[in-house]
Amino acid sequence: MSFAADKLGGGTPGARGGVTGQDGVKVWTIRLALIAVFVAAWKAAGATGFLNPVFIGSPEGTLREFLRQLGNPAVIGLDLGYTVTETLFGFLLGSASGMLAAVILFRAPAARQAVAPLVVAFNSLPRIALAPLFVLWFGLGIAGKVALIVSLVFFVMLTTTLAGLTQPNRDYEYLARSLGASRRQHILYFIVPAAVPTIVAGLELSLTYSFLGAVAGEIVGGSHGIGVRLTAYANAFEINKFMALLLLLVLVSTATVQLMRHFTARLTRWHATEQGDGL
Repeated sequence: MSFAADKLGGGTPGARGGVTGQDGVKVWTIRLALIAVFVAAWKAAGATGFLNPVFIGSPEGTLREFLRQLGNPAVIGLDLGYTVTETLFGFLLGSASGMLAAVILFRAPAARQAVAPLVVAFNSLPRIALAPLFVLWFGLGIAGKVALIVSLVFFVMLTTTLAGLTQPNRDYEYLARSLGASRRQHILYFIVPAAVPTIVAGLELSLTYSFLGAVAGEIVGGSHGIGVRLTAYANAFEINKFMALLLLLVLVSTATVQLMRHFTARLTRWHATEQGDGL
């Protein structure tokens, strides 16, 4: 099995689905080329008058304001810290409650079938559109934004965790029966490990949604945070400052997701090995 192969270190990095040094150079070349094309198109759209520079800003103006924002303690120390705090609290609460609910429903098939339509119904509600209600219920402080984030993350983790736990795997089922595994051993050693890649993917998506929910809640109503400052810049037509804050938010959210991938890589390494071996 893949666990044993991973322990023995079998297979080359390429066979495991890893990226070689040469492939890494190609990946970064493509990334930088795409960014360069986007910046060039942005610059050309304003320089040729295709779009009004007043409304789209400029790459050099955005970069200049971005560097200024980095030296502004009100942005980095207060607003960004506020947004990141809301994001992490909402992410942790939503992920934990969503996975716990998924485990409970997994162990109770009748309850799972009973609540399935309700989960779909509640998940179809536009939570961003309901953000004003969250502000009304929980106030302008951190609680309203955390509640909004939890409402987004909970259903993402509920559906992805439940999908990972209930997806059939004939190889694992056959091996579990062959080894005479008990129900508890079957869940712990076969079902849960097989569900880990799906759960990790749900966590990455949930973290992105957490930043989205935090900023959306701050835009609707808040006293601090990146969303509050974005609203102020947009209302004042300070587009370069607006774009600079968006760039800062993108960099922070991307770095956070990459950091989580780094820590969860060991949990899914055996799955990459299995995929590379064609099992």
